[in-house]
Amino acid sequence: MTREEFYHFLKMNGGLIIAHRKMAGPVYQYGCACDEGWFELIAGLIRELIDAGWTREISQIKEKFGGLRFYAEGLPDNGMDIIIKYMKRSFEICECCGSTDKVKLCGYRWLKTLCEECERTWLDRQYPIKV
Repeated sequence: MTREEFYHFLKMNGGLIIAHRKMAGPVYQYGCACDEGWFELIAGLIRELIDAGWTREISQIKEKFGGLRFYAEGLPDNGMDIIIKYMKRSFEICECCGSTDKVKLCGYRWLKTLCEECERTWLDRQYPIKV
């Protein structure tokens, strides 16, 4: 799912509400702070939360320590269980391309969950060898 498709998905589902400002928006003022490979995962999380009765109040969606972090308010009783389920799944999906093949935690100072192909590209960009 591309960033544009993800924002279209949010719009079609009524958007999300910025929790600390009570303003409707595509996600929140800073956007979704992760790569496109997780957008399908996040869309599934949002769908499941809305079906469970979530008020759509969001504080932040991001990657941290190689995993998905989803900070929300107005959650239903089982909301945290749903979020934790998807946070665990994020460690099995490449953040860059969405692949589930040969995915692992990568990096040294900054961690990301990546497939082997995306790992090479990302590591070369993050940690270029200086001669």
